[in-house]
Amino acid sequence: MGYSIFQNTMVDMTYPQIEEEIKKGACALLPISVVEEHGPHLCTGTDIYLTQAVCGKVKQRLNAMGKPVLIAPPFYWGINSITDSFVGSFTISAETMEALLLDILENLKKWGIHKIFMLNFHGDYVHIRKIAEIAKKAYIERKTEAYFINSKSTFMQFGITEEVPYLLNVPLNQNLLSSMCGDSIDIHAGAAETSWMMLDYEELADPDIAKQLKATNLSMDDLRIWLHGGNSAKEITPSGYCGNPANIDLDAIQRIEKETSEAFASYIYKVL
Repeated sequence: MGYSIFQNTMVDMTYPQIEEEIKKGACALLPISVVEEHGPHLCTGTDIYLTQAVCGKVKQRLNAMGKPVLIAPPFYWGINSITDSFVGSFTISAETMEALLLDILENLKKWGIHKIFMLNFHGDYVHIRKIAEIAKKAYIERKTEAYFINSKSTFMQFGITEEVPYLLNVPLNQNLLSSMCGDSIDIHAGAAETSWMMLDYEELADPDIAKQLKATNLSMDDLRIWLHGGNSAKEITPSGYCGNPANIDLDAIQRIEKETSEAFASYIYKVL
């Protein structure tokens, strides 16, 4: 159970323990990602494992600042519009995802959790846009204090530029990530995700296979085709990764994880 995504979440707590945290004014972190192929060297749960790991680090930092925190059960039935032609990439409809997440948010609100922060480390455009839409519907229509927190660069990359209370744009230092990935396009099961899984879930990554994989070196034209998903994406990256998995750098990814967790925790603390 050393790598359970339920570790440190409400799933491993009794209901009186949950009630006690709510009485103390606990907010909730809701990890949202997917189960998706990540090449021949990483498990299909990579995105949700890493999202839950960051939630755990954010909780530690908020606790140290005197804020009680609950981590909701990880939500991993999201949208894979790019890798959907690969075995292991589960995807659900946008309507199903919205209905499920709104119900989950409603449960947390009903129990007395007044602020809920949704975290996601799955880079699919359709998936990210849907979370933003869900946050808007929950906040405006259902009067639920649900927030989607993400890096400012990610929001901007996907055209999400609204200055609204339910979207929390966190500025992050991109220099470390750039130094790890270099000039090549490294966005799926490449250097960053491989290093991150080796750091936090070593049992679920195979460095021997990763070190034998060649960098994909996609051009911008290749990337545009890849982003269309389906068989076109599979033809561009037939082995299911985009980047350079062999470039494992545990020191760099540890600094990235630390900076990301601290930045997210600080931003949430301001909202609280």
